Amino acid sequence: MINYIKIIVALAVVSVITSCGNNVSESSGNEQDGKQQMGTASDDQENAATINVHDYLNVGSKGVGPITAFERKPFDQSLADEGNGLFITKCSMCHRLDAKLLGPPLSGVTKKRTPEWILNMMLAPEKMIEQDEEAKKLFEEYQTPMTNLGLTEEEAISVLEYLRQEDAK
Repeated sequence: MINYIKIIVALAVVSVITSCGNNVSESSGNEQDGKQQMGTASDDQENAATINVHDYLNVGSKGVGPITAFERKPFDQSLADEGNGLFITKCSMCHRLDAKLLGPPLSGVTKKRTPEWILNMMLAPEKMIEQDEEAKKLFEEYQTPMTNLGLTEEEAISVLEYLRQEDAK
């Protein structure tokens, strides 16, 4: 009975945060876009020169969901920049890179999980929590299901590229 109450409270909190997050994303996304458009060409070149971005993990579970295969491409700075904006507006309500929040810290995730697993967790979190053993363990630990934010596959890939860049730092 107590577990059901915890789940109901957690879902209520996630619903409130998600609804607030969507309102924030509309205004914050524009502000972030403006910041990224100002003089980022040299920043992008500097980042590309100083960060050695690793390749994606090839071995491990692909999870359960719409992504069964992933074409591994060279690092794309503009895609990572787009993912950074999406991370701020969509993901940062529950996740930080180096600290626990409602969800696990995401630092190092691209070194621990395959891109398919990460993408499936973003695109089909309900299915992952029901059917994937690692996602079940995360749910048991955090007692909060990941909310489906309605990301497109392209948006999820850009967030993945941002996480890949952050893991290289």
